Amino acid sequence: MTTPPLGLHHLVLFCRDTDRAREWYERAGFIYSHGYGGMHWFQLGDAQIMLHPSEVASAGAKSPTFHAAVADVDAHFRLVVANGLTPVDHLGDDSPLSAPVTRPWGAREFELTDPDGHDWAFTERS
Repeated sequence: MTTPPLGLHHLVLFCRDTDRAREWYERAGFIYSHGYGGMHWFQLGDAQIMLHPSEVASAGAKSPTFHAAVADVDAHFRLVVANGLTPVDHLGDDSPLSAPVTRPWGAREFELTDPDGHDWAFTERS
């Protein structure tokens, strides 16, 4: 009998400058967990995001978009703007947003791109 995965443990994101990336993730509202040897971990629900040093970032033309669930997308939008980040709509023309968008399928969200090109959508959990 096989045992199914229990859930996501952590995502590893390769970053050219993990200290710069750490600052960005803190400004984006993620909670710092711990660090070691240039690596940094942030809480993401029951899982974590690990920022790992690399000469080349893992993001590229076909990189995935990670979706983080938030309880109040409007409050999180205000937080990231107050922290100096610029929310955008990656499904539009990447123009700065003045508020979260409502998708045709009903999700309310906005996106940010970290310093290494990783795309994050902050989606209100319904």
